[in-house]
Amino acid sequence: VRSTGPINQQTRQPLKGRKIGGGIRFGEMERDSILAHGASYLLHDRLHTCSDYHIADVCSLCGSLLTASIVQQQKITEKPLAELSPAISYSKKAFCQACKSSKGMETVAMPFVFRYLAAELAAMNIKVSLHLREQ
Repeated sequence: VRSTGPINQQTRQPLKGRKIGGGIRFGEMERDSILAHGASYLLHDRLHTCSDYHIADVCSLCGSLLTASIVQQQKITEKPLAELSPAISYSKKAFCQACKSSKGMETVAMPFVFRYLAAELAAMNIKVSLHLREQ
């Protein structure tokens, strides 16, 4: 439940144990007591935002999380005559490999452990499909 300190490279969550500078154990009873006191924002901040916050692209057409890749589109802009070489700037656009389309790509905030779980399930030939809705 700390925002700084060492993290596990595989799950991107804080290491456990005070001796090594990791996070403090935070169980279900502690979570329930914070919810009972009405501090849900604190709970979201400590367990999601400061822990393993991750932004992922999700295809809203097929619900795929793992097949989104970023295609860089090259744009050439002109500089003044003093500089002879043209400047190249890149804009990133998400592309779904399953749908073969870039339509319907949404950016979603989620814990990184969920993405890790989806990758583990994909290794066992189980597809995780996300159904997005408007808020």
